[in-house]
Amino acid sequence: MDMKHLHYFCVIVEEGQITKAARTLNMAQPPLSQQLKNMEDELGVKLIYREGKKWEVTEAGYALYTRAKRLLAEMEDTCREIGEFENNVTGTLSIGTSSACMSLITEQLSRFHQDYPEVYVKIGHGDTHHLEELLHQNKVDLALLLLPVDDNSYHTIELEGVSFVAVLPCEWADRHSSGEITLQEAASYDLLLARRTEGHGLYETVIRKFQEHHLTPRVVLDCPEISTILALVSTGMGITIIPDTGLGQEYGDRIRTLSIKEPFPVTQPAVVWRKDRYLSNAARKLVEQLQAGDTKKTAPE
Repeated sequence: MDMKHLHYFCVIVEEGQITKAARTLNMAQPPLSQQLKNMEDELGVKLIYREGKKWEVTEAGYALYTRAKRLLAEMEDTCREIGEFENNVTGTLSIGTSSACMSLITEQLSRFHQDYPEVYVKIGHGDTHHLEELLHQNKVDLALLLLPVDDNSYHTIELEGVSFVAVLPCEWADRHSSGEITLQEAASYDLLLARRTEGHGLYETVIRKFQEHHLTPRVVLDCPEISTILALVSTGMGITIIPDTGLGQEYGDRIRTLSIKEPFPVTQPAVVWRKDRYLSNAARKLVEQLQAGDTKKTAPE
């Protein structure tokens, strides 16, 4: 059993089916099934219970999967570290970001590309919970997300704080000629809110602010993607309250941003990465650019 076989096994577990795993690995199903059987014979234990359509990872299988993921990550880090002894800034830089945060580092990414044109940048999207999963699965090097995060296993660079604003369909915004809206006025509209799939975030912050003013907002929809919420606001479904990160420009004159009269806490975007992972030269160079830029606080490397 070697690293390749461990990789095969991890893909089988993650895909939940031999057929899907074979497709992901770009190989035929029978050889992959045989590889799994060979591993079970070598270890003398059943890794995946299979009978007809029933398919279940055994306790031993989960133990092997956990160890295998750790070994594969360490091997990947070792290869990257040794391969970068010449200090070349090349390869792939994987970044996870929420739609609310992407606009905050577009200029830095453009400058990074000018400085290091040999680096291929790969960007994935999701809410904070999903981005944390990508970090723990070693699928991204860095994540740009909204704090807080659920544990202290990350290094963190806090970017400039962002204020909350209300976003309304333009014809509704015309009712507020002062360019601002009170929470009491906002409570009279149907409200569409961004909400993490797990944990506390924007949704809880907004609801708590209404409650502090003894108001009950009429929330009719929640969604983890702010871009989806803005699309719905542009149709007149309701209004939203989100961090002012410059989203929604594609909707032109269909939506308008208003300031909120009552003071709101500042939302804190941040770039985070795992303390126990090796950062590639490319990732370190981007981190250095962010540290040299307009940031509030930098965690030690």
